[in-house]
Amino acid sequence: MVRLSVLAALVLLISGCANINIGPSYDKPLKEQVVEEGDSDSKILLLPIEGTISDVSKPGLLSQAPSLMDKVMMQLKKAEEDKSIKAVLLKINSPGGSVTSSDILYRELMAFKKRTGKKIFVQMMDVAASGGYYISLAADHIQAHPTTVTGSVGVITMTPDISELMNKVGVEMNVYKSGINKDIGSPFKQPSKEDREVFSGVVSQLAQRFYALVVEHRHLKGEQMDTIKTARIFSGEDAAKIGLVDSVGYLSDAYKSACQSLGEKSCQVITYRYRKNDNATVYSPNMALNEAPPLVSLPFQSYWNRFQSGLYYLYLP
Repeated sequence: MVRLSVLAALVLLISGCANINIGPSYDKPLKEQVVEEGDSDSKILLLPIEGTISDVSKPGLLSQAPSLMDKVMMQLKKAEEDKSIKAVLLKINSPGGSVTSSDILYRELMAFKKRTGKKIFVQMMDVAASGGYYISLAADHIQAHPTTVTGSVGVITMTPDISELMNKVGVEMNVYKSGINKDIGSPFKQPSKEDREVFSGVVSQLAQRFYALVVEHRHLKGEQMDTIKTARIFSGEDAAKIGLVDSVGYLSDAYKSACQSLGEKSCQVITYRYRKNDNATVYSPNMALNEAPPLVSLPFQSYWNRFQSGLYYLYLP
């Protein structure tokens, strides 16, 4: 009987005849959670940025989760309204993401600082590379973990070419286009010299935008920038030596340093959650709900879903 009820509910949902909400949803207000007690009334918002930077929402079985950008913006909006929050500490664990999403998030963080006067600090975790580093540039202070992988300052795009395979199996693709460049990047043809020049030009232009921000915020030049422009990765220690980050330390060091920069000895560290957790720590997820997995999961599906057509500030090991 229970199975029949569940099946009926799924049929109604798929057909668009019913909306089903199970437990808390992302439409509910965020709740403040203290994860580190302090002696003063000043608060530091710990805001995790985890995963690929994107403005694409995550589909589930019965609900749709907000994109990473949406999650960050919801928290910044709430933090802006709270005068007792004096600083935001971004806990970044991201290989980067789309060029546009990374750039928007950087600009929104800069605008947040300008509107509110609140400082932004960064603690890099496992990976804060490419777009993950791009958004870090909005911070007043960047700290890497000793074992962080960062850098990868540059742009990447990939276009497959299956034209030779099609020739071998005797398959052709008929293309009708309004302009000579309309099918640029098509996997069904070998790229022409003009195709390569167009792609290289766009990649170079977007890379220059990234380099300019590194120079502006980190005041690097000469051999430092020559090394960074190779798009190589750096350990936390090496990133500090070349000037990509300000210090190397742990998360506890980051929020203590942020508090001291505000002229306080000890500040409350808070996060935003949909459900309070009395056992929460600074390492507990804040915005996560129990998101339903997709009905079908294929090998490498998550990789290719992440890396769709486009240009990326993204580190792909």
